[in-house]
Formats: sequence, structure tokens, C-alpha cells
Amino acid sequence: MTTVARQKAKLEKMVDALAKEQAKLLIAEKAEQRRKVREAAREKAKERAALFRSADAHRKIVLGGLVIAAGADAWDEAEIVGALLIVGDRLASQPGLRDQLRNKGIEHLQQRRNAREAQ
Repeated sequence: MTTVARQKAKLEKMVDALAKEQAKLLIAEKAEQRRKVREAAREKAKERAALFRSADAHRKIVLGGLVIAAGADAWDEAEIVGALLIVGDRLASQPGLRDQLRNKGIEHLQQRRNAREAQ
């Protein structure tokens, strides 16, 4: 084998080795990109879950405040649930009752606000 042929063979080996290394690098870069995308998706899911928990906690606090505002905080929890179930049944059978309840509730909450502001 001549020197030129050996040099060409050596060069081809180097080119092949370089191509293999480039392929490995490309595969590693794509794997890294996929990992980053998965990590970003996990973080976004955590943020959404935290926002949901926060909104849910706020909603429950507001509902608890409404129980207190209605003066039902001294009631047994079964009594509160029972009262709500009975009212729910009546709302289904008496369409005008919902407006009456809403008006009475608005009136009661306004009276509480006025009493707090007067203090």
C-alpha cells in the first residue's frame, strides 16, 4: 500500500470516527432537549396544582365565612349539611325561592357590613 493510500485510509477512519462522534453528540443534545421539555412541563404542572390548591383553599375559607355570617357556626356539621340539602331540594321544586334566598342573603350581608362600618 502506498503512502497516499495509507493516508487516505487513515483520513477515512478519522472522518468515520468524527461522524460517529457527531451522531453521539446529536443524540445527546436531543435527549437533553427532551429532558428539559419534560422538566418544564413538570414545573408548569406543579404551578397549576399550587394555583388550584390556593384557589380551592380560598373558596373553602369564603364558604366557612358565609357559614359564620349566617350564624350557623355553632351548628353541628350534620345540621349544616342537612339544612343545605333541604334547601337544595326546595330550590329544585320552587324556582322563585332562589331569588328570595339571594335577596335575604344580600340584605343580611349588607346589614353585617353596615354594623361593622358603624363600629
